[in-house]
Amino acid sequence: MSSTGTPQPKLEFNMRQIRAGAILMGVGGALALAGATLAGAAVMATLRQRMQQMDVPPSELARQHWSAVKHATTTGVGVWRSEQPGAQHQPA
Repeated sequence: MSSTGTPQPKLEFNMRQIRAGAILMGVGGALALAGATLAGAAVMATLRQRMQQMDVPPSELARQHWSAVKHATTTGVGVWRSEQPGAQHQPA
């Protein structure tokens, strides 16, 4: 670097363009937020309507599936253990 004594020109920003860009970004963000809110409300309304149409409430359906999974797991573990070499065969 050489210091020759001549000052370097300063950067000059066009503040009008920067403000316009910031305003457009703000408006775009607000529109995106409004769109996301509208879409979310539509999805939630559809899900509520679907849940009201179900014969079995989702919580009961989850309980039934969990019970079936526990039963299948217990049965599978029992069969796996009985098939292991040297395992003692015990009646279920």
